Amino acid sequence: MTTDTDLDDLLAALPLKSPREVYDEIEAARRAAELAPPPEATIIPMPEYPYMWPHPLGGIVRFPCALGCGWAHDEDAFEEDLEPIIVPLGGSTQDINRIFNERSLQRAAVVRGRIETAIRDHFTAAHPGREIPAREAR
Repeated sequence: MTTDTDLDDLLAALPLKSPREVYDEIEAARRAAELAPPPEATIIPMPEYPYMWPHPLGGIVRFPCALGCGWAHDEDAFEEDLEPIIVPLGGSTQDINRIFNERSLQRAAVVRGRIETAIRDHFTAAHPGREIPAREAR
């Protein structure tokens, strides 16, 4: 067991699942995966992280050309969002959660658009007529 006797007591109090219950859970997960929509495709290649903290450029995320020509688009992951976040006084935790979630989705869409535009511009200039390779987004 563990070195924490309180945790041992809690674990001992939990009911053990039967093999049938475990199988049913696995089957339910498999069926849910079959019904899930197919993953989206993206033209954004897998990122590289050329500099690690504490390097001054530690927040740089690099998206290289999928054809390996040496070109890459760099994004600063630590770049500040200059638009202020407005939270109402007396707002509930649900309101604050919603505001931050909406803001993160908005910022992600802007960053994704900037990366996709850079990739499209690169392919237009450096690889005219070539289709941009897509990969499964995760």
